[in-house]
Formats: sequence, C-alpha cells, structure tokens
Amino acid sequence: MLPVSRSENRNPSGSILGNLAWPIVLGLLSVGGFYWLVLRGPLNHPLALRYFTGHPVCIVETVLFFVCLAALAQKLWSVLGEHAALAHIKLSGGSSLPTSQATDWLDKLAELPGRHRSSFFGRRLMDALESVERNASADRLESELKHLSDLDANRQQDSYAFIRIIVWATPMLGFLGTVIGITQVIGDLANQQDALSGQGVMKGLLSGLYVKFDTTALALSFTVVLMFIQFLIDRMEVQVLETVDRRAMHDLLGRFAVVGSASDPQVQQFQRLAQAMLAATEKLVERQTILWQNSIKTAQHHWEKLAHAAGDQMQTALTGALSQALVSHANQMAKIEQASSEQLSQRWEQWQIALSHNARLLHAQQTELVRQGEVMTQAIRAAGDVVQLEKALNENLSALAGSKNFEDTVMSLSAAIHLLNTRLGKIADSPQVELTVPRTKGRAA
Repeated sequence: MLPVSRSENRNPSGSILGNLAWPIVLGLLSVGGFYWLVLRGPLNHPLALRYFTGHPVCIVETVLFFVCLAALAQKLWSVLGEHAALAHIKLSGGSSLPTSQATDWLDKLAELPGRHRSSFFGRRLMDALESVERNASADRLESELKHLSDLDANRQQDSYAFIRIIVWATPMLGFLGTVIGITQVIGDLANQQDALSGQGVMKGLLSGLYVKFDTTALALSFTVVLMFIQFLIDRMEVQVLETVDRRAMHDLLGRFAVVGSASDPQVQQFQRLAQAMLAATEKLVERQTILWQNSIKTAQHHWEKLAHAAGDQMQTALTGALSQALVSHANQMAKIEQASSEQLSQRWEQWQIALSHNARLLHAQQTELVRQGEVMTQAIRAAGDVVQLEKALNENLSALAGSKNFEDTVMSLSAAIHLLNTRLGKIADSPQVELTVPRTKGRAA
C-alpha cells in the first residue's frame, strides 16, 4: 500500500485534469440551469434578458462566471478537507526515537483515506518522513520542512492559475463586446441614407451604445464578485498552510534521536553500519524463527499421527469390550424379563381368581341388600297403614262410644285387628291397638 500512496504524491497529472474538468462540467451545468430560469423560469424579466441574452459576449461572460464559481467552490471544498485532515492526522510516540520509526509512521499514513494523504499536512508529513528514511538521519529535517513549506506555498499559488485567467479574461471580454458593438453601430450608420445628418448620426450612435456597454458593465460586475470570493478563499487556504507549518514543526522536530551531524561523517557512517548490522541480525533472527517454526510444525505433525494411531487402537479395544459387555447385559436382561413375565402371569391369575370370588360375594351382598330394602319398604308402608287405621279406629270408637251396639262393634274391630296382626306377624315392633270402652252413664260395662 505504501508505494501506491507515494506514487500518488509524485504524479500530479490526474489532479490537474480533475481541477480543470470538474469546474468546467459543473459550470456548464450551472449556466444551463441559470439560462433556463432566465428564459422560462421565474427570472424571465426584461432586465435579465437584456444583460444576459442581449449580446453573445454576455452569454460567454456568464458561462465563464459560472465556471469560475465552480472552480472557487472546488477550492472551498478542498480547504474544508484540509481542516478535516489536520484534525484527523496525528503522530503518536515520544521523543528521541530512532529513525526506523519514520518507516512505521509512513506505513500508518499509507493506511489513511486518499483525501487525507493528498492534503497539505499529509503530503508534508510523508515527504519529510521519506527524507528521514532515505537519509537514515534527522539532521536536515528542519531545512527539509522549510523547503517543503515553500513548495506548498508555490503549489497553492499555482492552483489559482485557472481562476486568475478567468478573472482577467472576463473584463477583457466586456471591453471586447463594447468595441464590437461600437464598430457595428458605426458600420450600420454608414449604410443609412441619412448618414450625412448630424442629428441622425447621434441618434443611431446613442441607441446602439445603450445596449453595447452592457457587456462591460456585466463583465466588471462578475469580476468584482469573483475577486472578492477568491480573496476570501485564498486567505483561508493561507491560514491552513500556516497551521500545517506549525503542526509539521511541532510533530517532527525533536522526535528523532540525533547521533551525528553533517559535519561529522564518521559518526553517520558508524550509525549506518550499526543499522545495517541490526537489520542483518533481525533477518537472521527471522530466518531462525522460521526454521524453528518449521521444526515445531514437523514434530507436531508426527505427534498428531502417533496420537491418531493410539486413538484408533484405543477406540478398537473399547469397542470390543463394550460389545461383549452389551451382549452379556442383554442376555441377563432377557432372563430377568422372562422370569418377571412368568411371575407376573401367576400373580395375574391369582388376582383374577380373587377378583372373581370378591365379585360373587359382592353380588350376593347386593342381592341381600336389595331384598332387605324391599322388606323395609313394605314394613314402612305397613306401619303407615297401621297408624292411619289406628287413627280411624280411635275416631270411630269416639263416635260409637255412646251407641248401644258398642260391644258388638268392639268385638268386630278386635277380630279385624287380630287379622291384621296375623298378616303383619313378621314385624316385631308393630304398634298394638288398645280398645277402651268408655263407660256410659246408666249402663253397665
């Protein structure tokens, strides 16, 4: 990834084409929309038609104005991106670092987005760190930063070349349109029949110049607006460059250890020799590490084979032992199941016999209970009948107490009661009917 980012910084042709193509495309689209508003939209006013469509030069001036506005908008967007890059790019680490730290920082910067790598601050850091990496020393870092600052200032001024050309060409076009208009008016007056009349000449000249000076007025208005916007964006970008200079000085100066200087080449030579030996040692350590890793992998592969073979043998032995144990267990379970089945059959027959005997006993008890219930029902009914009969007899006795045939009647009733007692002889506790003969006055008992 690192070589790609460095090639981007060294090849500005793509950025030049982008700086020219996008403003032209966006400017043409904008001027197309503007003229649609003027001809068919809400800006369709005689004054707008006079200044923007009265002469072909006015149309060309308007196109250049919108193209320059698009270029200035692109510059403003670039300045805002520079502010974002300043807030996003940070170098971590302490002071007195070795020059090899520059390579690590370059790798981290290469991982940033393209808009941050191509910013002033990103290019400044990468160019300075590449100088440190290339020279293996930070002795000339301060002078390198100043040189890079001058280069960025020149690039910043050169980036406004296209805008300056348009700002310069716009009033020139206005003057050209005025000159063309005056020449056209003079040529038209020379062909008229009353050209010799002074009053007719002045009248035609004034009517023609009334419109032809509009190109100069429009061009000067466009130029004032563009110059003011250019000044504001230029000041903003200059402040960004000043901030980049301060940040680059603060982040890079004093961060690397200084072993020797340019006036002491022997120290630098020993330093390079030590760094070369350190790099060779690192390569040897890496190579030895690779050899150890290969040996460990080979041993691990051999151990895996042995473990796999031992596992297969263990699995075979366990499978045979488990198979025999399962067969023996299955035979024992079959015997136990058969014995349990026989005992269960015997118990079941005994339970069936006991249940049949109990069922017969329950049936007999149920029959006896039904019979006793019927007897109790008959007894209850008979007791009720006797109670009613006793009540009726008592009432009849009370009514017949004073009659002369009372004794005969009592005898008849006693015979009837005796007959009823005979029929209900089985009831032990049946009520007895006692007949009392009330004594009447003037008659013996």
